[in-house]
Amino acid sequence: LRAAYPEVTPVIGPAVTVSIPIGGINMIKLGMQQTQPGDILVVSGQGNITTAMWGGNLSRGLKALAVAALVIDGAIRDVSEIREAGFPVFTRGVATAAGPIETAAGEINVPVACGGVVVNPGDIVVADEDGIVVIPPGAAAEVAAATRRLMEQHANAQPVLLRGEVTKIAEITDTFLAAGLAVVEDTL
Repeated sequence: LRAAYPEVTPVIGPAVTVSIPIGGINMIKLGMQQTQPGDILVVSGQGNITTAMWGGNLSRGLKALAVAALVIDGAIRDVSEIREAGFPVFTRGVATAAGPIETAAGEINVPVACGGVVVNPGDIVVADEDGIVVIPPGAAAEVAAATRRLMEQHANAQPVLLRGEVTKIAEITDTFLAAGLAVVEDTL
């Protein structure tokens, strides 16, 4: 799954889940009704990319509800309208044809498979241009601490990188030497 358009706004929020067969836009609308401001609507559309299950009108509606974003394992349409509305959407693909609307099948707020990951209602979804991460609420503090440590490491590496040096090269070389590899200084 990827951002529907470049420079999408990064988002974080709890998941409200919807599982639908191919089509079923009305079931998605029922899921929209279950959202609260700040939620992220996560839709398992079974990976269908032949017909769109989402578009510009639904994006404007979800944005008006102050929902943070949509993640859909299926196709969307109206990318320019979604971008114009400034609503973050993450999708498997884009299709021009609309799917069936009145399919009376699906489930709301149940565990769903979305992008090959199980998403439970209430899981924390973090999404940006680079991808989507789903975090169980019980792991949130641990993941946040690990993320802060990684960001600090990256910040600390910047002076070395800006000098054009390779970070941790001595440690890497020592590891290779300890594994029995040889470092060849000159091949000519």
